[in-house]
Amino acid sequence: MSKILQAPRLAFFTAAVIVFSYYHWQVRAAGNDIAWGHDLAGYYNFLAQGLTQGHLYLPVDPSPQLLAQPNPWDPKVDDSLKLFDAVLFNRRYYLYHGIGPALMAFAPWRLLTRHDLPENAAILGFGFTGWLFAAGAFLGCLRLQRRTPHPVLVFVALLMLAVCQGVPFLLNRVWVYEVAIAAGYFCISAALCFLVRYLNTQVNSWLLPAGFFFGMAVACRPHLGLVGALALLLLLKHRRAFLHAALPFTLVCAAVCFYNYQRFNQPLEFGTRYLLSGANQGEVHWLLSHLARGFHYLLLAPPVISPVFPWFHAAPRPATVPLSYTLEPLIGALWLAPILVLLPFALRKTPARPVLLILLSGGFGLLLFLAGTGWSVQRYQVDFLPLLLLAALASAPLVIPALLVVPCLAVSLALGITGPYDEMLRNRPARYVKIAQWFSPVANLRPRLNPPINALFTRPATRPEGTTEILLAAGPTAAHYELRFMQALGKPTLVSEFGLFGASKATAELAPTTSPRHLDVRYNPADMTLTVTENGVPVLRHKFGPLVTAPAEITSGPEQTSDALLRDGR
Repeated sequence: MSKILQAPRLAFFTAAVIVFSYYHWQVRAAGNDIAWGHDLAGYYNFLAQGLTQGHLYLPVDPSPQLLAQPNPWDPKVDDSLKLFDAVLFNRRYYLYHGIGPALMAFAPWRLLTRHDLPENAAILGFGFTGWLFAAGAFLGCLRLQRRTPHPVLVFVALLMLAVCQGVPFLLNRVWVYEVAIAAGYFCISAALCFLVRYLNTQVNSWLLPAGFFFGMAVACRPHLGLVGALALLLLLKHRRAFLHAALPFTLVCAAVCFYNYQRFNQPLEFGTRYLLSGANQGEVHWLLSHLARGFHYLLLAPPVISPVFPWFHAAPRPATVPLSYTLEPLIGALWLAPILVLLPFALRKTPARPVLLILLSGGFGLLLFLAGTGWSVQRYQVDFLPLLLLAALASAPLVIPALLVVPCLAVSLALGITGPYDEMLRNRPARYVKIAQWFSPVANLRPRLNPPINALFTRPATRPEGTTEILLAAGPTAAHYELRFMQALGKPTLVSEFGLFGASKATAELAPTTSPRHLDVRYNPADMTLTVTENGVPVLRHKFGPLVTAPAEITSGPEQTSDALLRDGR
């Protein structure tokens, strides 16, 4: 028995040091330093301030202009008047996100320090301790099955358990959504760890914290209550064990209902009907017609693969998706954790089968719920993917995951680098380029920061009406640059555009001429300004940047004659 316990310990402690170091770096990598000792404006900071002052609403007054609207919840109302994605009810702001993170972290921290807990520190804590509990559940499942895999295999499995379940993506850009999801992950992991501890020891008292954390998961993400309900079904035939788990679970769920009643006069109203948000985001509607599309995107959607670091990117929204369907760029769960193909191993008859069935049914049940809501969002994978990943790792021979570790970590770490909006590239471009250079031995594929660009284009005096031609393009999607030549309304026009959704844009109408146009394009890294001259006369100046691009990402029209488009990679 001592060997069963001893073998994984070194692997566990080694993995813990690596995982914490990585999570701590990841949460700050995009430039979001942890601001200790301040009063902060995060939504959970607002909720903690309200709770410590003795009320449930946020200590932020809605603007009179918003309250004067005939329907302030109308998505067409100017967003500048709103506390976006907050709940407006009875002239007060509330959160529809669960109270769990505030009770577990933000309010206690404010009571102890009289300052706010930074949201990125909270998600670091929830993410890392959630992994610790998930690792405990994994090792407990090995113990249940009396399996003693080689410590190296255990170490690899623990790394996959930390990286391939979506948490690195949450750490990249932290806001109220990510905090609630990470707290739900922590609660489910803690509950499962205590449940497995009970199965190993048959000591009923371990079910008290298991039931409590299953309940607190509801206080973070209400649909996570499915996992707690499944666990209670497992224990139903053992009366004393069932009562030990059901009592704290029921009390916490009742407290959540009371919290809702105090805010909205209805125990099952979480505030989504009164949400100040965009179109199609105010209420949850589960539709059978959403399932096929939801399963495809949440499970199967392939990444966009590029030869340039970090190689894997979330696919953009296709034009064929209905506007009523909420789809953000994402990579399907099977690409983050291809070892999910090993899930049939969890159906085998082993002493760990009861908890493995909870993981399987809970994971697929949550996936079914999310797929039917019409919301395919990368961060929502953290609701179900850790459960399925844990089931696969705890049931399959660990030699197989070890063989898949490279593709698993490659895609998941790349997603952690890019995050939802490539925040590291945009906020810390020098850091991004430095990291990229470590993994870019080919000069043509090595990203550079603000490289000089020189190009010469010759174009006819006029083009057919409606012509749009990309003269020059550079950089990845999040920091993409394009210079376009357009013929619209009888006027030749240059459009210079940089960043997501045209964050920086400049246009210039070209003077009429009967001669061919000679356009000289130069990007000066010293002042990050692109200048276009026509026949020696400046016609457009556009200051933008920082521009991060590899030589291979710089493309131009087929008639470009410049010899300086960085093809040498210097």
